[in-house]
Amino acid sequence: MRVGLIGCGNVGVGAHLPALAAAEGVAVVAAADPTPERLAIAGSEGGLAADRLHPAWRDLLARPDVDAVVIATPQRCRTEIALAAAAAGKHLLLEKPLALAPAAAQAIVDAAAAAGVTVATNHNYRFLPVYQAIAAVLEDGEIGSPELAVLNFMGVEDRPGAGAYAPRWRHQAAEAGGGVLMDMLHAVYLANWFLGADPVAVSAFVDRRRDDGGDVEDWALVRLAYPSGQALLNMAWGVGPGGVEITATRGRAVLVNEGFGTHPFVPPREIVVVGPAGGRTIVPEPPRVFGFAGVVEDWRDAVRDGRPAAASGEAGVAVLSVVVASYASAALGREVALPLAADDPVYRRGALGIGEIGARPASPVVRRRLFGLGWAAAAAARQEVVLTG
Repeated sequence: MRVGLIGCGNVGVGAHLPALAAAEGVAVVAAADPTPERLAIAGSEGGLAADRLHPAWRDLLARPDVDAVVIATPQRCRTEIALAAAAAGKHLLLEKPLALAPAAAQAIVDAAAAAGVTVATNHNYRFLPVYQAIAAVLEDGEIGSPELAVLNFMGVEDRPGAGAYAPRWRHQAAEAGGGVLMDMLHAVYLANWFLGADPVAVSAFVDRRRDDGGDVEDWALVRLAYPSGQALLNMAWGVGPGGVEITATRGRAVLVNEGFGTHPFVPPREIVVVGPAGGRTIVPEPPRVFGFAGVVEDWRDAVRDGRPAAASGEAGVAVLSVVVASYASAALGREVALPLAADDPVYRRGALGIGEIGARPASPVVRRRLFGLGWAAAAAARQEVVLTG
């Protein structure tokens, strides 16, 4: 499978490129990025000649020797590129989230289905041995049926983007669609995996504790309701505890990380499993390329076998919907049912649709002017001046 890499930032070059290079039966044949510095780095790291490096992604899609593309751009750019790639008959592996809004993500999935190409979402934590081990304990029934999953990611490192592009793009709602919850939506699909279903409702609190010039949250506390269980997702950019705790009908499983920090920014130490037969400890195996290697291999096999990827495009839409519904819940101050309706402003526009749903004035979302609300207020004020003279 001949692959083109679109987006040569830190994740594209530092994770996708080595994962692609390590996969048998996969070859990186071209790269695209508008930033000359990043394109040159991709060429050097990937062993690509100058005629295989493209400042314009459309030139890469026009290459007949590209069968598939990895799209690792900021999410603001992904929809246009993915739709064009599907129309060109290229299989797709997209960084998470698929787009800024669920409606755009669904459009990608629909376009791929119409073109007969495979879509995979980079839900790479599904391929990390530590979480595979927890899932195996649950699937084997060793501790019974899961009732509550608590996933703590309170020490997420606020890693900047590539300096040659825009290091703080993840702090801008128009670029990223959200803050730490969008950045670490891994917790959502892990919870879905552990509980064995998609959630039916969400209630959430989000806030921005630090005034750093952005308009996204740096703190998110989320409760997901499932048909037969609950999950609590707690996350923040900064320094705080991490780990996973599963309560099940006949026991429990607890992931302990080094220094009780947040994985993967610190390594996992052990998983303690306690069930009817007593307790045991699992020492997780080290990951391969942060789980990206497993994502690429599964995508390759899905294309070959004509089956959905383990983390499909549909899964990417569902997880993105949970994230933006969490933002809506925080703005409204109440539980939000899932899945979102197709005409919901947050489904259509993502977090940037929150200004249309009647958010509570007392909500931190409104008080902090998150998710573009500050820009909307400023635009309204300017318009009022124009109208009143």
